[in-house]
Amino acid sequence: MLIADRYELGDVIGTGGMSDVYAATDVTLGRQVAVKMLKLDMARDESFRERFRREAQNSARLNHPNIVSVYDTGSVETSGVDVPYIVMERVMGLNLRDIVRNEGPLSPERAAALLQPATRALQASHDAGIIHRDIKPANIMVTNTGAVKVMDFGIARALDDSTSAMTQTSAVIGTAQYLSPEQARGKAADARSDIYALGCVMYEAVTGVPPFEGESPFAVAYQHVQEDPVPPSERIINELGVTLSDNEAVNIDSVILTAMAKHPDDRYQTALEMGDDLALLERGSVTNAARTHLAAAEEATDRTVIAGQPVPAAAPVRREAKAPAEGEHTRYEDHRRANEKTARDTTWMKWLAALLGLVLVGALGWFAYDYFSGDEPAEQPAQQAMIVVPEVAGKPRAEAVAELEGLGFQVSVSEAPSPDFRRGDVISTNPAAGSELQKGTLITVTVSSGKEMTDVPDITNLTTEEAMEELEKAGLELNPNVRRESDSNIPEGIILGQQPVGGTQIAKGSRISITVSSGPDMIQVPSLVGLNVEQATATLSSLNLRATVTHVDSARPDGEVLAVAGENTDVEKGTTVELRVSNGMLMTMPQITRMTPTEADQAMRDAGWNGRLVAGPTVPTGALVDEGKIGHQQIPAGDTIRRDQAIGYNLWKFDAGALLPQNNAAGGQADTVVPQNPGNTLRDVRRGLGL
Repeated sequence: MLIADRYELGDVIGTGGMSDVYAATDVTLGRQVAVKMLKLDMARDESFRERFRREAQNSARLNHPNIVSVYDTGSVETSGVDVPYIVMERVMGLNLRDIVRNEGPLSPERAAALLQPATRALQASHDAGIIHRDIKPANIMVTNTGAVKVMDFGIARALDDSTSAMTQTSAVIGTAQYLSPEQARGKAADARSDIYALGCVMYEAVTGVPPFEGESPFAVAYQHVQEDPVPPSERIINELGVTLSDNEAVNIDSVILTAMAKHPDDRYQTALEMGDDLALLERGSVTNAARTHLAAAEEATDRTVIAGQPVPAAAPVRREAKAPAEGEHTRYEDHRRANEKTARDTTWMKWLAALLGLVLVGALGWFAYDYFSGDEPAEQPAQQAMIVVPEVAGKPRAEAVAELEGLGFQVSVSEAPSPDFRRGDVISTNPAAGSELQKGTLITVTVSSGKEMTDVPDITNLTTEEAMEELEKAGLELNPNVRRESDSNIPEGIILGQQPVGGTQIAKGSRISITVSSGPDMIQVPSLVGLNVEQATATLSSLNLRATVTHVDSARPDGEVLAVAGENTDVEKGTTVELRVSNGMLMTMPQITRMTPTEADQAMRDAGWNGRLVAGPTVPTGALVDEGKIGHQQIPAGDTIRRDQAIGYNLWKFDAGALLPQNNAAGGQADTVVPQNPGNTLRDVRRGLGL
């Protein structure tokens, strides 16, 4: 199919709730492009067309190497509907969602490397006055060359159009698993809402699961507002079986949880600020978020010790997410606002106390130095400074060596196997941490060569019991936290995915995570009788069902749904449902006898008929006044006919012979005079004879 005499459409390469994306060729320039077209049933709705046009406008305003480029836009008429389209850059690669599904959770360093370009894309978007509002793994593409592209500005909003009707009605549009608390509450989103969503994306990238999950989008949105996520380091260590040092755990938790702070003022204030921390995280350096977190924790500990109170162990408190009833919503909101205000007041007081404490300590230190050093001689004999060996156990080899050499030590490295330390991480030093040594002393760093390795078997297409047997043979364990995912092609209970994938090598004793099919995702076919065909088709589409329309003769209005195949039964997603729809072609035959053909034709058309009258043989009558009128209609009044049906009729024709007696066949006796038309009364006959 060629549209705009320029773009040759190929196969569908993507589909969503509103649109389909086609691979296409720009025949004018000879380049590969992608054409995004609004779905036909959506194109009938002006609000969807407007939203689609806004996507084109927003995307066209952005010119950045990490944002998918928009080349052209237009519309094409399909089945009498004006369908808009957008011509975009063709991105060859995978989105972040597919990468995590195929490869499993990413290391924090790799996740940081992939999301840094996304922060640059968001910063460019925010600088242009546009917030994305639907950041999720599926909208972050990684090309075959490793470039990162942010796409799909379908619900993006310009910061200067907050009074538009569409903005108000679209305030809570977005994907629930990545929805910021302010969006979940129906409040206006700003640039920091995109940062929250990107924090959720990074959480899923390193753990394999989104921060919040629930039975419904409302339950998930409620958790975004009220619940604290499980720290990502806990999931990485406990569920994925990956060893993290304390420094690494604090680093990854600080970055993600800062981005996901409930209150926008507590998050990174710009995407660029988050990008700077991601760069530090990628190379294993301490992030700014971690420094802030550790400083706050140390300050809180110092204040508690000074007050003579024990320091309680920090343990996150998690509650089961439960959506409030409608009547309790106001009380939840009042309680939440009070908590937010208290938290902000407490944070302000903490910073003030810390500042005063630093001033006091500095002043006391200066006076102490001045007091004790005032009477000492000006010159002291030079002494060799001693350097304390830092704790580098658990750090990556390169980082530990650089730190020790930076202090002036000489370093040698040896390797040893370890079940507790990741390959390449430091096990210990000799001399040990805490020793005081002279500059230039040789320190031996022992680095882990890893655990005993084993090959991961391919356990896809097996049952859970069969998989456990295979893993036991390889010295591996099955992660008890089993994910379930519907799949129309894989029977229920069969493993459809695993992490790590079969064929890779990991340490013995590691856990393998699996995704088990829950069978096809079933949907109940709704009752649509009485709706018009556009409403019924849109309803089925929103339920991930397809519609096929069969028009039938009916007296009901044109386009009204008369019956739905499989109504109120459960079917798989993607099932095609037949809609039997009225064509409005049936009507009731009116009474047209004793009318002239002209009068009859007008009466029929007034009733909605658009066929033609067909004259038949005349019918003799003895009533002169009936001459030229319809004496017989082919279809009796009250019967059902098609609106375009031809209707036959017979006209009366006056015949005086119809009044004469007839000889009977037996002997010529005269019969009683009977008019040929039984509808004529004696009065009609007399009138016809002029009596």
